[in-house]
Amino acid sequence: MAQPNKVQSAIIYIRYGEYDKAKQSIDEAIMHPKTQNSAKAWFYRGEVYLGIYGDTAWAPKFPEALDIAWESYRRCIELDTKNDHRDDASKKVLNIQAGFYNEGVDAYVNKDYSGALYRFEQLLSVSPQDTSVLFNAALTCGKMNENAKAKEYWQALLTHGYNKPGVFVELARLSKIAGDTAAALTYLQQGRTAYPNDIGLVIDELNIYLIQGKQEMAIEKLTAAITLDPSNVNLYFARGTAYDNTKKSDLAEADYKKAIELKADYFDPYYNLGAMYFNAAAEIANQADKIPFSKQKEFEAADAKAKAAFEKARPVLEKAHELQPDDNNTMISLQQLYARLKMNDMMLEMKKKREGAKSQGTKP
Repeated sequence: MAQPNKVQSAIIYIRYGEYDKAKQSIDEAIMHPKTQNSAKAWFYRGEVYLGIYGDTAWAPKFPEALDIAWESYRRCIELDTKNDHRDDASKKVLNIQAGFYNEGVDAYVNKDYSGALYRFEQLLSVSPQDTSVLFNAALTCGKMNENAKAKEYWQALLTHGYNKPGVFVELARLSKIAGDTAAALTYLQQGRTAYPNDIGLVIDELNIYLIQGKQEMAIEKLTAAITLDPSNVNLYFARGTAYDNTKKSDLAEADYKKAIELKADYFDPYYNLGAMYFNAAAEIANQADKIPFSKQKEFEAADAKAKAAFEKARPVLEKAHELQPDDNNTMISLQQLYARLKMNDMMLEMKKKREGAKSQGTKP
């Protein structure tokens, strides 16, 4: 009868908050052969440690108290064939798991990512299909740069029916980090099948094509993105660049101008449009330079055409310079342009600006 009395003693000690004595009694009871398989003993072990966890004086001495209480209630449920304590233990388990979840979230917020992941994985050990926990575990692994494990959790979310756009985006991102561009595209295409109007998926997909240099495919995706988000200035600039790279100057010009129309102080389309005009003018000038002296009238016509082309580039590049006065590439283009137009004073002024910026350590 000694060991059953240990359980009863623990119950009495709990009532009076004597957790040191309650702990000693119940720990002895669950170790003894006569009571180690007693559902009642395990239930009250859970009560003892849950009481310790909730007592401000005792809790700091036993930081693992909540874990032990959880394990004890779960053991009680396994052993309780007569259902004497199972219902109460089940309620306690659910309450503790809610506490684990909150602790995990608090740890995440406080950037204790290892502590957060410990709690989330503890919950997943008993509820592997819980999508809210899987989501938090995936985010936490991402913060810890545990990319392989993060990918497993994102994939598990898809497996269990949680197929939000962000899941496909993260799986694609992690695949790209691992060097598997094909897998990244597959995830994004799956996401677009599920969410054809999600702009984030479209942009992520086209970025891969841009990185791969697949300009035509990127143009297709950019056009789809513009249809979904017609006021997105960055999409017009990106498509203009893709058209520029594929020598579709008229289409590139239209997109650069649209980007400027939407955002008057957007440096990049000004610079690209000016550079496109400048390069076209330079090509005309190079062709003119190849005309022999014997064809003076032909040369004069070609030279005039080149100057007109440079004049077309001039206000666009000057606007780009106005928006970013220290951009070295813009200053180089303007210096060359002024030289071509025989605007020597302005050419020298731009040269001085470049040299001054260089001496001050301005980055191009």
